[in-house]
Amino acid sequence: MTKSAAIGPETTDPKTTEFDAIVVGSGFGGGVAAARLAQAGLRVAVLERGRRWMPGDFPRDETSLDRDWLWDKGQGLYDIRWLDAMVGVQAAGWGGGSLVYANVFARPPREVFDSWPEGLDRESLEPYYDLAAHMLGVSPVGVDPLTGDVPARTRAMEDAAAGLHRPTGTVRPLLAVRFADPGSPAGIAAPSVCTFVGECMFGCNEGAKNSIDHTYLAVAERHGALARTLCEVERIAPEHGGYRVHYLDHRTGERASLRARRVFLAAGAVATTELLLRSRDLHQTLHDLPDSLGHGFSGNGDFLAFVSRPRTQLEPGRGPTITTTTIVDCHIGSGTRAEKVWFQVQDGAYPAQIAGLVRAAMGRAAASDAGKPAGKRISKRRDQTMALLLMGRDSSDGVLTLDQNAEARLAWRNRPNRLLYRAEIRAARQTARQLGGRVRLFPTWVFLRTGATVHNLGGVPMDRGGRRGVVDSLGRIHGHPGLYVVDGSAIPASTGVNPSATIAAIAERNVEAAIRDILGDAGWTAPERPHVRHGSVPEDEAMDAVRAWRAVHGAGYDPTPLPVRFRESLRGEVAMIGPDGRTSIERLRLDLAVEVPHGAAPAGLASVSGLAVFGQTRAQVTGTLDLFPDGAYMRYRLRYTDGRRCHGELTGSKVRTGGRMPRLRDLTTLPVSIDHHHGGARHAGEGVVRISAPGLFALGGSLRAAGRGMPAAAATLLRFAGRFARSVLRESASHGAQRRAAAVPGTTSAGPSTGAASRPQESLARGIPVAAARTMTRAVPVGGGARVRLGLTGGGPASGME
Repeated sequence: MTKSAAIGPETTDPKTTEFDAIVVGSGFGGGVAAARLAQAGLRVAVLERGRRWMPGDFPRDETSLDRDWLWDKGQGLYDIRWLDAMVGVQAAGWGGGSLVYANVFARPPREVFDSWPEGLDRESLEPYYDLAAHMLGVSPVGVDPLTGDVPARTRAMEDAAAGLHRPTGTVRPLLAVRFADPGSPAGIAAPSVCTFVGECMFGCNEGAKNSIDHTYLAVAERHGALARTLCEVERIAPEHGGYRVHYLDHRTGERASLRARRVFLAAGAVATTELLLRSRDLHQTLHDLPDSLGHGFSGNGDFLAFVSRPRTQLEPGRGPTITTTTIVDCHIGSGTRAEKVWFQVQDGAYPAQIAGLVRAAMGRAAASDAGKPAGKRISKRRDQTMALLLMGRDSSDGVLTLDQNAEARLAWRNRPNRLLYRAEIRAARQTARQLGGRVRLFPTWVFLRTGATVHNLGGVPMDRGGRRGVVDSLGRIHGHPGLYVVDGSAIPASTGVNPSATIAAIAERNVEAAIRDILGDAGWTAPERPHVRHGSVPEDEAMDAVRAWRAVHGAGYDPTPLPVRFRESLRGEVAMIGPDGRTSIERLRLDLAVEVPHGAAPAGLASVSGLAVFGQTRAQVTGTLDLFPDGAYMRYRLRYTDGRRCHGELTGSKVRTGGRMPRLRDLTTLPVSIDHHHGGARHAGEGVVRISAPGLFALGGSLRAAGRGMPAAAATLLRFAGRFARSVLRESASHGAQRRAAAVPGTTSAGPSTGAASRPQESLARGIPVAAARTMTRAVPVGGGARVRLGLTGGGPASGME
């Protein structure tokens, strides 16, 4: 722990104990309150339990959690609370949660405010959102100073959303980050701009994040606010028309107190609720707080997942933490109980330190790794892991109480939120599939069905719908004049989006009202107000596009693709020509897993993975299967490698070979061409592989489809089978028309030649070098009942059809 991190510059007069206002906490609500109260000319003290972190002081040594990471281990950066029914993550430091949040500034859709208290709606809050955006200097993700382009995962997520039929609902959100001038030469980063190292969640050591300590709190200190860090408030007691705030000074271990006419609570949803519960139930200094205290807690519908080992290049360690937001709207439930909901999916950076912290938490940090840079300690298999951050509108009905240690515990029910969680898991799996990877869920959910949230909200309910809460719509605690709540604990319900902008906007509104009341000046506004302009709101544009799209497709239409998967096994032989002209016949087996991304539309590209057994070589296969391209039933383009010396590409098409009706053998026979490389030597070959009769039955038995339950999956399979059959008939009819046109003198076929006799023969002739010198005769099957006899004698090849 460095000296600057532990203490830092303090604007503190230890002899001063009387103030006009005390602010408890320094996050989004506390920062706003401190700045505006100080600008209004009041004597303000800010009590923050965490330390003042300077750029360069944030922890990066992931070999031990004791090294400034955890609050309970030396007042570190993170306070991870096991709340029994949920894991809550919050930050401790001058700047609160803004030190480690993902920079996103998002405004909830208007429908979110329908059930909120009167006066809290998008229209009335819009000027305060604009003011907060101005203070935080928000803008969309910029370009990487090293590459001159946006991060790879930004484009990958946009492509994935397009593959999921949701491109209109995907945006690049506004971020409170200073990016380099787009006109700056690539590779040159100016001081204090984002260097795209993906470490926003650990605190920005570059000083490029517009966190609360660099914005609102800096304004507060310039106007005389006194900062007292490492001072944790324990209780609040009314005293002589004001309040005495008792705290523990973590520097000295001593307890002290300050007094003010007014106190603004902004310690975060869990800590503020906990402080009020202790003051009511333990110390009984605020004994008349209502029974509703602690109710209305929300995890903001947070769900955390990871995409592991994707085929798509993501570079998850580059860029800000979040660069895209995709709005997903769907129906959850079934029948008359189906409900249209929306939630959002965001990409998340996965810097190298995360894997090290996981190992440290599990006690497996290898001593041999200690001297290596972080990036070198992560295996290549983890290099591409990317986080997925999902959030939506949960039930917001959790209840915080105190346990036997006077610490917060949460009563939370998963059942009312099960459909939301299922939809989020489904969206995570589909996104991972589009990226060519697998989804991994957060361990606490997998093993304990316990969720995790980084967006703690609620616990100090507002008056709503005729029900009296703990505070009114201006954050004033009933029965205690001068006591306010201005943080996430007073947010009425989940926002469904990153909530920091809403916390700041409501704090701006309520603190402005408090200052007008204190000063008796109904016209007081923040000094920055004349410079504020309404800017773009990407999430509104996305929601408008989604609504318009929904109006066209109907309320019951779900755009989510329902993939169909199957396995096929093909066996045969190929003739291979080596660099010396020698020819060999090799057996080839392809065991392939195919995924058609949209079962209702069996056309276009499907993804392929599997195994190729090529002679004595076993290789991993990836590639694509193009269903019903022009001139063919199916066209394969596969790449393979054994991970060592062998790699290559295999291509082939299943084509119609004649007859008035489609033939089964045309759909089960694949002539292939191979470009093979082994130990630096290039080999060329061609041949045929087929699906056997038992293999065809196995293929049918392997068919699987996605859907909401077995009936829906069966319906997807039936639609796929029907449309596949119609596509086969359509291709056969097109082929017949081309053959008839070619038979008429003076006409030509519009499509490519697809005859079994000409295509394999021509390609074989191209693949065998004229200089081949080997006497060998072998009949190789090529499909359609024909066999090509390779006769390699004298100076070159001779081929003929049997």
